Amino acid sequence: MGWGMAWPYLPNYIRLVGGSMVFVALLSVLFNLTSTFGQYFWGRKSDALQRRKPFILAGLITSGLFFVAIGLVENAVAVVTLRAFQGFFSSAQTPAISALISELSENVGRGFGIFNMFSNAGFMIGNFIGGYLLNYYPINYVFIFSILPILGAFFIILLFKEEIKTPMDFRFLFRYDRPGRTFFRWQSSKAFLKKNRNILMFTLATFILMTSSGMVYSYLSLLLGARFGSNFVGYYYGIDGLFSAFMIYPFGYLADKYGSKIIIIYGSVMYILTFVMYAFSTTLIMILIAAAISGSKWASYFNSINVYVAKMSEKSERATALGIMNSGIAAGWVVGPLIGAFITINLGIANMILLATIPVAMSLGILVLFTENDRGYVDGRKVN
Repeated sequence: MGWGMAWPYLPNYIRLVGGSMVFVALLSVLFNLTSTFGQYFWGRKSDALQRRKPFILAGLITSGLFFVAIGLVENAVAVVTLRAFQGFFSSAQTPAISALISELSENVGRGFGIFNMFSNAGFMIGNFIGGYLLNYYPINYVFIFSILPILGAFFIILLFKEEIKTPMDFRFLFRYDRPGRTFFRWQSSKAFLKKNRNILMFTLATFILMTSSGMVYSYLSLLLGARFGSNFVGYYYGIDGLFSAFMIYPFGYLADKYGSKIIIIYGSVMYILTFVMYAFSTTLIMILIAAAISGSKWASYFNSINVYVAKMSEKSERATALGIMNSGIAAGWVVGPLIGAFITINLGIANMILLATIPVAMSLGILVLFTENDRGYVDGRKVN
């Protein structure tokens, strides 16, 4: 709910405090650049400690605190700086959540389906709350109030009892005791990807598609605000989330039964249709149709990519694998907004969105031609 309240209004807020279109791009670029490093860094630490809960808690509380800080500053440089720090620290939760769900679920697709159904429902409710608050408060209050549901989630997770497999030792975190030490062991990462060809090609396909997503969703709020009014921005994302919430569990069921690859292909096609609808939607009916198609793509694509990586990786390396895949997502959102800014300045937002269908088609080709279906795979091995 907290992210649903705040996230849609970041582009509008940065423009309000004097940021140019370049600053709109930097909101996503800096956040996802630091998140790209953070996903893999925190994923490896979660695997090393064999703990998920501490990383989930850390990511939750830091994401909320940075939203509050964003709401308290009123210049573009400070906002994008805070977003950069938010990207690194909040990314601690992403691979840990994905790994925990895959470890607790007997049917991984349905496990992710249930989680994402509630996640999308919360995001949807937050969208509507954010739009409602904007009727009575300045836009920066949306960011400040967003910490309230995030704190609620934090205390709920505190009640969750995780099985402790190894003694907790946070000395593994942030060790700079050797000159020249970097966050990542690049040789280990290279070896991991070399022996997991499907995850390598799948991450590449995901990165390319997320480049197009970064192009579109970094600027969609501005297009929606110009065509339908600023208040409608939150309402649109809420409607989108409503459609998505009802579709997530069925797609999770289908991913378990038939393999997630075919569901991801469907989601990729829906990305193309969604972007075309965004470019041409000038009436309320058209944008509602776009929201329905978009909800279908979120429900099918994001649920299934987590299922795919969870099934195609060994349990001991799962958080690392999911961290690599999520880093590919974040990297796409580094490249995409920059490309989107260049095209938008020269051709406008609507034409940029149409051109964003090209990388989606490229991603679809890699997915179809170079990855296996995960049906029958458990812990990286085919069992039937």
